[in-house]
Amino acid sequence: MLRVVASLAILVSGLMAGSAYAHPALQASNPGQDATVPPPKEVRLTFSENVIPKFSGLTIKDSRGALIETESPSIDPNDKRQLVVPIVKSLSAGIYDVEWHAVSADTHKVKGHFSFKVSQ
Repeated sequence: MLRVVASLAILVSGLMAGSAYAHPALQASNPGQDATVPPPKEVRLTFSENVIPKFSGLTIKDSRGALIETESPSIDPNDKRQLVVPIVKSLSAGIYDVEWHAVSADTHKVKGHFSFKVSQ
């Protein structure tokens, strides 16, 4: 009987641990965190799971806090884990902050931020 209870406890804790980590995680960004890059035409975020562009997106602000205009987010047709957000106008030299949020196909929401620097 004790073995059965112990086995069930291990099984339940394993299932709960699996569900606790079932959120999309940001795996990479382009531009990358703290990277110095030429003016990018888009920001590309790669997650551990497929994301829904309608409920995902980002904002970019310059060092003065001014909002940078972007187009609607979309998914890379070759990789549904990649959220692609085109930048409307060329960015000038400086530091930019990105605040992002993403909703995965299983409706889990995550958010985060990073910065990058544009060189000329």
